[in-house]
Amino acid sequence: MRASKYLPIFAGLLIGLVPAAAAIAQDNTPTVSIETTSFALGIGGQSGEGKLNLPNLGTNCSYSFKVSGFGAGLQVGISRVDAGGPVKGLTRLEDFPGDYSAVQGESTVIVGGGGMSLKNKKTNIVMDLSSRTAGLGLGIGAQGITIKMTLPPQNAPRWFVVEFGFNKDWVSDDARTKLNQLVNAWKCQFVSFEVVGHSDTVGKEDQKLELSEKRAASVRDYLLGAGIVAGRITTRGAGANELQVQTPQGVRLRDNRVVVVTVK
Repeated sequence: MRASKYLPIFAGLLIGLVPAAAAIAQDNTPTVSIETTSFALGIGGQSGEGKLNLPNLGTNCSYSFKVSGFGAGLQVGISRVDAGGPVKGLTRLEDFPGDYSAVQGESTVIVGGGGMSLKNKKTNIVMDLSSRTAGLGLGIGAQGITIKMTLPPQNAPRWFVVEFGFNKDWVSDDARTKLNQLVNAWKCQFVSFEVVGHSDTVGKEDQKLELSEKRAASVRDYLLGAGIVAGRITTRGAGANELQVQTPQGVRLRDNRVVVVTVK
């Protein structure tokens, strides 16, 4: 007897039965998890919650979202269904929310089990979802699913200046406060960080360059310690060649003993 007779009337696709581990992508790959626990009699769950995880940006980078159309057509009496898998093509947070439908003609095998891909209708984002509940397939409505997610504000500063003491290259308490503001605003967004160290005009040129490089490295290390992925950070030392305030040689000035972090 043909298996198609038993497809749920709302299901545009069924996702095969695979263990929870199948939904876990490799390190630094964006992943998504979706869960619903609310079902209507005879219809099945059509809304739920999810989480977008972004280890490619840093530690503890995740965003919650709402989803509709998930779990459609499942049998009555099921109290909880969930799915998860990698997210492909994501380079901007604003590209993730939207309407998703099954990728026509594409079926993905995930760790020996069946799976199907869902593509955002307006962007190139693709989610490869698989069941994380043993013995249970996942229904997706004929119209696909819709994801709504609150995006973080974009009005944070994109230029941070961290000051250093004379002949010093370690991050002070005041500098930590400034860098924490940067981390809180930008750690989990798709941006990169240019870290440039500077010095005042005191000392020999090679000494000033070396000191500026050490200052930039100290700031880089602090950002790494805060959980930002290393590939997002570039550093260089400018010595006294790019003074913040123009002064004659041999002038001590705190405004020139800085590291400038530009968010790009």
